[in-house]
Amino acid sequence: MNDLLENPEIDTVPDLPTVNNGQPTAQLPAIVDAASFIAKPLPEPDQLIAGVLHKGCKLALGGSSKSFKTWTLLDLALSVAQGIPWLNFETTAAPVLFCNFELQDWTMQKRIEAIARAKGITLKRGQLAILNLRGHAANYNLLLPHIRDAMKTDFGLCILDPIYKLYGLTDENKAGDVARLLNAIEELTVDTGAAVGFGSHYSKGNQSQKESIDRISGSGVFARDPDSLLTFTRHEDDDCFAVEATLRAFKPVEPFVVRWQYPLMRPDTNLDPARLKQCAGRKKEHDPLKLLAVIADTTPEKPISVSAWAHAGNVPRQTLTDYLPEMRRKGWVKTIGEGNNARQHITNDGKAFLNGGTHDGN
Repeated sequence: MNDLLENPEIDTVPDLPTVNNGQPTAQLPAIVDAASFIAKPLPEPDQLIAGVLHKGCKLALGGSSKSFKTWTLLDLALSVAQGIPWLNFETTAAPVLFCNFELQDWTMQKRIEAIARAKGITLKRGQLAILNLRGHAANYNLLLPHIRDAMKTDFGLCILDPIYKLYGLTDENKAGDVARLLNAIEELTVDTGAAVGFGSHYSKGNQSQKESIDRISGSGVFARDPDSLLTFTRHEDDDCFAVEATLRAFKPVEPFVVRWQYPLMRPDTNLDPARLKQCAGRKKEHDPLKLLAVIADTTPEKPISVSAWAHAGNVPRQTLTDYLPEMRRKGWVKTIGEGNNARQHITNDGKAFLNGGTHDGN
């Protein structure tokens, strides 16, 4: 340790062999002393999407099947290419590469034309490049080097759509497999300096009963690895979706609602993003008031586990788990910690609801 403090840039890690499998391909960085590290302020990369995505980072856009993910990603591509607003966000102009694995060439052409017409823009040469790869799906170890070679010019954003076309033999339910895929995508961001965005599909089931970060199908790595995650979950109003952001480098973004109006998603400020579409036929068996009353004495200093809460309330643990996301969204309950260490406590809003607040039954 003394050697480290005397020489804050000492390198104790040997060279690694080149591995084209989403693993390190160069010498690892040196260990640096924190005082030396913070002494020279580092410039913040350009924000391609204001308050959401930096250049050189990863963005995942999650949604259910047929939730217009490709349309929305194409809208993002054209918006960044021109530096014009996308949904509720300002963008910074930068060249974009859209890697299309799914649509036929003529369909891709029609969609770009429709979005450009709806946004009132005219594309100029050098703003948006398309790499049409339908029929060429393969393992990411084969495709990503080709994409990297295609990005010899200074692209700010690369979109891979859809991500599952890069799987090859990847099992999306295995954390190790998914981590290697996303490491390879991260290597693409490092090599090119561009941000990379991709769409991820939701798992089956009632998404309204899950935390937004838990709706993505397959390994949880898909939702937890990207620097920015935007989830589009069906709203109770037809053709509307609640958008929730999970961000690593930015302050929280309040959920909002977008409405599909061909060929664009457009923000709808009149709708409540908490009112997600419910599965038909599901009847509530427990009163949230009674569930909250069980933890009325909890505090941030004295939280309670879900198991202990379920035992005290004499309800099945899974039942309480089903109700918990809704109580969090309404601000009645707050969670401290993650995984097996997660604990819950009632909030001031939850206490107000207990002490005479209206019971809306939602």
